[in-house]
Amino acid sequence: MKEIKRSTMERSPGADPAVTMLLRAAFAPPEEEFWSGLEQRIMARLQEGPVTAWWSVFSEWRTAGLVAATIALLVTGATIMREQSLASASRQLAAGAAYFNSEGLPEGIPVTITIKSRDSIPANLPERFLNPFQP
Repeated sequence: MKEIKRSTMERSPGADPAVTMLLRAAFAPPEEEFWSGLEQRIMARLQEGPVTAWWSVFSEWRTAGLVAATIALLVTGATIMREQSLASASRQLAAGAAYFNSEGLPEGIPVTITIKSRDSIPANLPERFLNPFQP
């Protein structure tokens, strides 16, 4: 295959001057009067529109804001319920430890009760869907 090396300004060997002239005319930028007419049409269209207050933009975002607020409330509620459940469990464990301890808790010495969290349930067991607040 023969390679043709040429710069960007050279024409191909089979270029037709009439076709080239027609293509240049078709793809030429518009005249100056087009741009001034376009600007006048745009400015007239902008002046036709109703004058709106700055806060009217928020009405367009009302639905998205309500959805986001609802999701935030649900996540916050689930977090609070989870914290209350964990606090209740730790209080029950502390009460059980104090009840079963025959000596009683020593006074004046801080006592730390550690709770081993339950390992997560394997993904293939259906029981993992029963309580969404447990890990």
